[in-house]
Amino acid sequence: MSIPVTREIVSPKTEDKIRDRVRKVTEFQRPDGNARIVTEDDLDAMYDFFALPAVSGPIYTVEKPVTKDSVLRHVRRKAEAQTKGEGFMLASFDEAGRVTGYFDFTIWPNWSAAEFGGATHPDQQSSGRGRDGIFRSIDFVFETLGVHRLCFTAAHDNIRSIKLIDAMGMTRMGEVTSKGPNGQTRQSLVWEMTADDWKHIRMRM
Repeated sequence: MSIPVTREIVSPKTEDKIRDRVRKVTEFQRPDGNARIVTEDDLDAMYDFFALPAVSGPIYTVEKPVTKDSVLRHVRRKAEAQTKGEGFMLASFDEAGRVTGYFDFTIWPNWSAAEFGGATHPDQQSSGRGRDGIFRSIDFVFETLGVHRLCFTAAHDNIRSIKLIDAMGMTRMGEVTSKGPNGQTRQSLVWEMTADDWKHIRMRM
């Protein structure tokens, strides 16, 4: 089984609309600064960020071992995905040009579904910004991209993420085998929620 677990084909018109919105993404506002699309010009900063084990260790979409070449491949994969309307990668930077956080989005326009993962710099993981960043990103997926369903995955040992996702009231859908860019696999718990689910969750907060 792989994500999304729930697969409902949407009309070609809806699919095209989602692809168009994904292609047009350039930035969005995060609590740790304005996040923008990552380009090859950001390679050094992204490498320094992903080279931190606390950042890249839990993220299956980051190729291991982390090298400048592997990070460049990742940046190029996401640029190609955005050209197709199927994903993108955003990062926020401090005044010194250091990455303070990033989000990696995968979109399935034909199913009106999305997944995103990300990380904040270890220096900021106790500030509460990570939780706020996730909430804003969920709003962004449903309101800006117009996607109907959102998926989350987390490894069994990623207790911090599991607690956060469960606390938000998302629905567990079992387990999936997550596959990384160089073929590595990981058993992951998976959650899903719809745009309507999120509206009700937001009302309870």
